[in-house]
Amino acid sequence: MAKVKVILVVDETESATDIKRIVESLNYEVPYTASSGKEALDKAVKTKPDLILTNIILEGDIDGIEVASKVKDLDIPVIFLTSHTSDEIVHQAMATKPYGYLVKPFQEVELKFAIKMALYKKKVEHELRWSDNRLKIGMDIGKMVYWEYDTEKDLFTFDEQFYSLYGTSGDEEGGNQMSSAEYANRFVPPEEQALVGVEVAKALETDDPNFSSTIGHWMVRADGERRYILVRIRVRMDENGKKLGTRGVNQDITEQKMAEDALKEADHRISDIIDFFPDASFTIDADGRVISWNRAINQMTQVNPEEILGKGNYEYSIHFYGERRPMLIDMINASDDEIKEQYPNYEREGKVLTAETEVIIRGDVRTTWIKVVPLEDSEGNYAGAIEAIRDITSLRNAENKLKKSLYEKEMLLKEIHHRVKNNLMIISSLLNLQANYLKDQESIDIFKESQNRAQSMALIHQRLYQSDDLKSIGFQEYISTLARDLYQCYVNDPGRISLQLNIEDVDMDIDHAIPLGLILNEIITNSMKYGFPGDLEGKIFVDLRKNDNEYILLVGDDGVGIPSDIDLEKSNTLGMQLINGLTGQIDGEIELDRDNGTEFKITFKERY
Repeated sequence: MAKVKVILVVDETESATDIKRIVESLNYEVPYTASSGKEALDKAVKTKPDLILTNIILEGDIDGIEVASKVKDLDIPVIFLTSHTSDEIVHQAMATKPYGYLVKPFQEVELKFAIKMALYKKKVEHELRWSDNRLKIGMDIGKMVYWEYDTEKDLFTFDEQFYSLYGTSGDEEGGNQMSSAEYANRFVPPEEQALVGVEVAKALETDDPNFSSTIGHWMVRADGERRYILVRIRVRMDENGKKLGTRGVNQDITEQKMAEDALKEADHRISDIIDFFPDASFTIDADGRVISWNRAINQMTQVNPEEILGKGNYEYSIHFYGERRPMLIDMINASDDEIKEQYPNYEREGKVLTAETEVIIRGDVRTTWIKVVPLEDSEGNYAGAIEAIRDITSLRNAENKLKKSLYEKEMLLKEIHHRVKNNLMIISSLLNLQANYLKDQESIDIFKESQNRAQSMALIHQRLYQSDDLKSIGFQEYISTLARDLYQCYVNDPGRISLQLNIEDVDMDIDHAIPLGLILNEIITNSMKYGFPGDLEGKIFVDLRKNDNEYILLVGDDGVGIPSDIDLEKSNTLGMQLINGLTGQIDGEIELDRDNGTEFKITFKERY
C-alpha cells in the first residue's frame, strides 16, 4: 500500500525540518518541501499529494490561501499552519474550506491529530460520494462522530474519534464497546436520561426501515465539562430487512446552542422592548408576514396579536386604510417615485423612511407620523422591517389652532401699528393746523419740530405695518427716508448743503428704532437749522455701522458747530435733553466732537 504523501509549504527551514519529522513519524512520506506558493502549486500538479501543510504567508506573490484555493479542484486537502489569528485572515482562510487551521506554536500531538483528522475526513468524504446513507450519518467536521448500536447484544460500538469527542479513549473506557446502561451512566446527565430514553425507545420499537430521529441533549465529558450534542438516529437493517439495531451521528454543537440561546434571549429582550414602545409598532419578515405586534398598536387598532401574527398579503393595512394596499413598511426597498405615489410627504435618510399621512382607524380619520427601518441579517441581506406609527392628530390640530391664533394676532398687531401711525399723523396734522394760527416764528418752529417728531415715530409704525416682521424693521431704509424727508423740509438750497448717508443694512427692533429715530430727528434738524448760516456751504452726514454686537451711529455736519459754552449733559434745551434721555433709554453712550463742525457719536449694543 502506497504511503500517504504530504507536501510541506513552509518558509522557515527550522520549522520545515521539525514538521517533516513529525509527519514522517506518522509513517507518511514527505517527497517535497516548498518555500513559495508557486513552487507548491507546481509540485502539487505534478505529484498529486494526499495532503498539503502550508503557511499562510509565503515567499513570492502567491500565499497559502491562494494555494489552497487553487488545489481545490485537485481534491487535495490543506491544513494551514500559521501564527495569524485576526478575523480577516481567518475569514479568508475559512473561505477555502481547509481541513485544519493550527495556530503556532502548537503541540506535536495537535499537528498529528490535525493531519489524521484531515486524512480521515478526506476518506469519509470519498465514501460519502457513493453512499447517500453514509452522507446523512457520516462526519463532515471533527466534532461529528459515528456510532452503532446492536439491539440483540445491547452494545454500542464506538471508535476513537467518538471517544475523542467525549474527552476519553477506548483504552480508558475498556474497549470500543459499551452497553446502553454504561453509556447513559457514563456520559448522559441524570436530568437528560428520561428524554434520551424516550427517543431510543422509539427507534427500538419501530419496524420502519426509514425511521429517523433527531434529539439534542447535554452530555458530560470525561473531564466533567458539559457539552451539548445533537444526536441523529436511524434504524439499521440487514439485507433481509431484519432490524439489527440503530446507528447514528453525535455532533457537538455547544457553541451553536449557546449562540442560539443567546439569540433567543436577545430576541426575547428585543421583543419585550418593542412590546413596550410608546409608539404603535409592528414588524414583518422578508415575505411580508407579521412577526410582532406590540401593545400600543393593539390598543390603537383593537386587533390582538394572535389575530394578526403570521398574516401576510397586506392584511395589516386593512386596519389603517380599510383595504389591502402597501404601507410604508412594504416600500422600504421601493424607488422614490413609487413611494411618492402613495406617500407624497415622505423623507428618506439613508435606509430610514419617514412620512406623514392620514389613515382611518376604527372609522376615524387620524393624522399619523410613520417611521420605517429595515431589518438585515448578519450578511446585510434584507430580512424584514419595523414600522412605528404615532397618532399626531391632536398635535396637528393644536398647531393649526396656534397658526390661526398667531395669524389673528399678527393681523391685530398690524392693525395696531396702522392705527398708531394714523393717530401720530393726525397729531402731526393737528400741529400743522395749529401752527397756522401762530404769529411768532419761534412758536411756529416749536410746532414744526414736534410735528417732525410725531412723523418720525409714525414712519416706524408704518414700516412695521408693511413688514412681515412685526418686531423689527430694516433700519437702512428707515433712516434714509427720515433723513430725506427732513432734508426736503428744511433745506431750500440743495446745492449749498448736501446730505450724505452711509448706513449698513441692519434690522432694528422697535425698542431701539423709535428712540434712534427721535435722536436722528433732533440732530439732523439742528444741523439743518443752525449748522450753515448765511451762504455757508457744507454737508450733513449720517453713518451707521455694526461691529459684532455693537452699533456705532455718527451723525452731524461740517458747519459752524455747536458753541463751546454749551454743555451737552447740562443743556436745558429740549432737543439736547431728548438726545441725552433717549440715548440712556437704549443703554447707549454719547460723545460730542466739535473739532470740525458737529459730530455726535452714539454707541449701543443689541438686546437679546
